[in-house]
Formats: sequence, C-alpha cells, structure tokens
Amino acid sequence: MYALSVDRINVLMVQSVPVFPRLYRRFCRFIFQFVASIYVPRHFGSFAVLFFFFLSVLYGISFNGQMDSIIKAAPLNFGFVVTDVDMNGNKRVAKQDVLKILGLDTYPSIINFDVNKARFILEQQAWIQSADVQKIYPNRVRISVIEREPYAVWQHDGIMDIVDHTGYVIAPFQAGLVQNLPLVVGHGAQSAAKLFIQELSVYPQLSDRIRAYVRVGDRRWNIVLDNGMRIMLPEKGAIESLSSLIKTGMAQDLFVRDVLSVDLRLSDRITVSLSDEALARHRAAVAEEERVLKAGGV
Repeated sequence: MYALSVDRINVLMVQSVPVFPRLYRRFCRFIFQFVASIYVPRHFGSFAVLFFFFLSVLYGISFNGQMDSIIKAAPLNFGFVVTDVDMNGNKRVAKQDVLKILGLDTYPSIINFDVNKARFILEQQAWIQSADVQKIYPNRVRISVIEREPYAVWQHDGIMDIVDHTGYVIAPFQAGLVQNLPLVVGHGAQSAAKLFIQELSVYPQLSDRIRAYVRVGDRRWNIVLDNGMRIMLPEKGAIESLSSLIKTGMAQDLFVRDVLSVDLRLSDRITVSLSDEALARHRAAVAEEERVLKAGGV
C-alpha cells in the first residue's frame, strides 16, 4: 500500500469584495446605457469650445461696463437711426432748437429714443403748451406741438412778461417779439385781464384808446388812455359806471380836454381832475370873467 503524502500548501486568502445592492447596480447600468445611446453630432466639441469662448468674451465686456454702449450701437449697424424729423404746429419755437433739446441732431438710434421723455421735455418749454411725439420705423420721428398764444404784456415788480389768456407767464417781454398786445399792470392783472378786456370791447370808442389796464390791490381797475387820462373805476359795477359815462355823452367831451383823471368810484358823482395847464387856464378865465363883471358894474 502506498501512503499518500500531502505537503502543506500555503494558499493566499483573497479578501471578499463588497457588492453593491442590486437596485443600485441596475440604476448604474441604466444610466450607462442611456448615456451610451446619446447621439453626439460631429464637431460638437468645436462648437462647445467656441461657445465657451463667446461666453468668456461676453462676460469680459459686461464686467468692463461696455455692454450698454454695445447695445446702444447695435441698432446703428442695422440702419435704425433717426434721419428724418417732421414737425408741425410751431410758430415761435424753431425746429433746430427742438432737435437740439431732444438730442435728435446727433442722429440717435430710433429704438433707444424715448417718446414719453421727449414729450415731457417739450412740454417744459416756455412756448409749448402740449406736444405729441411718434416714432415711425425705421428712421423717422414725427413731432406735433400746440404753442401758447400770447394775450397780454404784464408789468409787475419792475419787470415785464408775456402772458397767455390764463395769466400763465410764457416768457420775458422783448421788443419785437410780440406786437399789439394790451398792457396790464399790477398784481392779479394777468389773470383777471381777459374778462375785463372782453367786457370793455363792446365800447370801441373807449377800448380803442386804452393804453394800459391797471389793477389796484387786486380788487378794482384803473384804465389809462392814450392821452394820459386816468379813469378810476369802482370795485363793483365798473362796466356799468363806464356805460353810464359813455351814454351821457360826457366821455367824448372829456377826451378832448386837458383832464388828468376821472373818478367814478362814487356812484352818486363824477370827480374830474384837470391838468396844471388846464387849471391855470380855467383860473385865468374865471379871473377875466370877474374883471369884466366888475368893469361893467355888475
């Protein structure tokens, strides 16, 4: 019989490798298959590099504060520039002044042009009452304005202004700027003048000779005629007092005499003040009359 001799063999023991749970392995297998099935177009990597480069440049421009200027300049490269401006309704406001005020003299982008802001700026101008601004693509702006109409020249506090019928101060008075406007004087005259002047217009024999309308204490009127005579009117019933004076026929007689003033403030009487020359002549006439009477023994 043979005896079996078995030598001791050193066997390396391999440590057990941990195994992931089945559900996790299935999930990883699914993700791998999904990614492997995605179709990647040709030159995708090149486009990705170019896109990354574009984003880097865009970020650099934005970081340096140049983005606004590029956005504003972009429409200019496509022809959206204001080259034509139509304007109507302006008589005293020059078109070139409007273009300069709105920045339209520099051919700006029509896309960036703000019509609401332009309208607000125009309506802040002295002669412009209201304005309408429209954009007509690709290169035209239309402006319509309504100007304030000058109604009178208002003298107050040593200065003279041009006002409209509401008393709104349009601009300082300048010789040659306006003509044939009535002169109103004193505080409150600018806003009360329209009604008073309209009421006096029914008496052209008087209104045509008026040189100035003077507001006294913002309560009543004096009127100054072209011969320097002053008519003082009452606070109430001024037009009625003038009407009575004209109807009696005294007005024309007073106009040709050397009269300084006619006071109509009292309802029961008319007070007339003569000039120094007229008063001297009157006194001389009275003295001569008395001398003649004495010489005649009367």
